[in-house]
Order: sequence, then C-alpha cells, then structure tokens
Amino acid sequence: MSGVSLAIRRVILFTPNLADMTHFYRDILGLKVVGAEPGWLDLDGGGCRLALHEAQFDGAEGPAKIAFFAEDVAAARADLITRGATGFGEVKVFGTLRLCDGVDPDGNTVQLSNRP
Repeated sequence: MSGVSLAIRRVILFTPNLADMTHFYRDILGLKVVGAEPGWLDLDGGGCRLALHEAQFDGAEGPAKIAFFAEDVAAARADLITRGATGFGEVKVFGTLRLCDGVDPDGNTVQLSNRP
C-alpha cells in the first residue's frame, strides 16, 4: 500500500468535567502535561498522547476521538479517499492547524491532524 503515512498521535476525550479529569490523569495517574490551552490539556501517555477537551457532547462528537498525525492533512485525506475511505469532511483551518474528521465503519470518529 502506498500513499501517506499516518501514526496515532493522540486519543481525545471530550469531557464536561475538565478539572476532575485533569486531576485524575495528571495527579493520580501521573501523566505529564505537555501542552495546555483554554479547554484543552495534552498529556504524555508514552507512545501516544491523551488530550482532554472540555466540551458538552450530545453523541455527535465524543466521548472519544482517535487523532492520526499527518504532516499534510489535505494530501492524507485525498489519499484515504482514493483507497476507499468515506465520511471524511473538508479540511478545517485554524491558523497553522489543519484538521479533518471522518468516521470508521462502526461510526467512531477519527481525525487527521497536523497538531504535533
């Protein structure tokens, strides 16, 4: 199989209880904080990061998402579509951050992201 190389970079947990989740994963489990923004905490989970994302979810997104790193999100999306992937939306741009959400055959949310 040719094309773009992907690697699981992080698992994102959506939570309405960011303070409690931060306490559990950082203080009780001992994961090191490697990045933080309002409503977002990135924790070092070893080979994969765990991100806590403050959000009220209604089942449309969440409670979890698997994010795959792709240096060029648009190229990765196009490559996956040529391989038969369906359900990937358009690439969203937030400054230098590029994101594209899709779903696997069971309806689980997956994301392509250039977030380090």
